Amino acid sequence: MMADTIYTPLLYGGFLSIVALALAEKLVPVIPSHALLIFLGTTHASDTKGLISTVAASALGSMLGTLVWYGVGRLAGRNRIDVWIDKGGRYVFLPLARYRALAELYERHTFWITLTAQTIPTVRIFLAMPAGMLGLNLRLFIPASMLGIVIWNTSLIGIGAIVGNSRYDPLYSGLLVVAAILCFEAAIWHSMRYRRRRPA
Repeated sequence: MMADTIYTPLLYGGFLSIVALALAEKLVPVIPSHALLIFLGTTHASDTKGLISTVAASALGSMLGTLVWYGVGRLAGRNRIDVWIDKGGRYVFLPLARYRALAELYERHTFWITLTAQTIPTVRIFLAMPAGMLGLNLRLFIPASMLGIVIWNTSLIGIGAIVGNSRYDPLYSGLLVVAAILCFEAAIWHSMRYRRRRPA
């Protein structure tokens, strides 16, 4: 009941409410960004002005969340991530040697990897922390993150706007779209696990 009381005004609120929701989604990703952004598209982006405003607010909140994770990474330091990966990397298919190779690659191609990562579910939330641990250049990290965020948010909010303006029930149609996206991602994830476990 209390959660409903807190979230309902935010979901149907204005610019600052959308900023707060996008920030919360980056920091505590309880609700998948697909669901949140598509819902915001159905409720706030009925016209061009609403679409632009919703994308801008959600991008600002998401960028603030990204910078928080970057700051956490900077505070943790570069050496600590090696310890974490060495202990738990095998659970996410990331042994220490592979992590170090990826870290070196990330340092060489900061802009493009950051941009691409912001369009990949889950990765888009947590990549900023290792970026902070590695001390990557903010002059590359910030614009790349913002561009990737805008691409991701615009796509999903745009889908929500189309659903909201259609002749079908927005809530039902939106749920179907979110379910389809989640099923597609689950299929990819299971495919990756199968490939890694398959004997050579």
